[in-house]
Amino acid sequence: MFTETRQHGLLETVPARTFATLMELYENNYILIRRLAPSLQAMDGEHVSRVAGAVDLHLQVLEQTPYTSALLLTHYFRRAEADTAQPGLQLRVYHDARVCEVLPETDVSHFNLWSGRNPPCKTLEWRWELNRFLNRWLRYCLSEGHAFTSRLAGTG
Repeated sequence: MFTETRQHGLLETVPARTFATLMELYENNYILIRRLAPSLQAMDGEHVSRVAGAVDLHLQVLEQTPYTSALLLTHYFRRAEADTAQPGLQLRVYHDARVCEVLPETDVSHFNLWSGRNPPCKTLEWRWELNRFLNRWLRYCLSEGHAFTSRLAGTG
């Protein structure tokens, strides 16, 4: 998946966290978000993907420009005290460059990616962890059968 790797632990090989491999991750995220929402550039408002046996996936288009889309992508979990949106990622899709990234405005306080030691926002480490999470989450959503198309998604 990522061209540069480094040895970590006994057997695990993880991607080197370089700027070049981060750009490759952004490209992969773009491919996955376009699989999830093929007509993204034409979408506006709020959409819900419902799959039997899975938690509904919500997509809200925050902004559309000729070259970019800003989105909020989340699951809503019903709790006794209140509904919670998790993970609640704000994304920017750059259609001309064919990349997708998690925006720094995303609230990551509920994530425990760094064992309580959150790196400063916008650093390479921050971008790597959040966009790697996005990549895995998009793969999971697609594997559950989620999609935002006129046939499978409703306006919510």
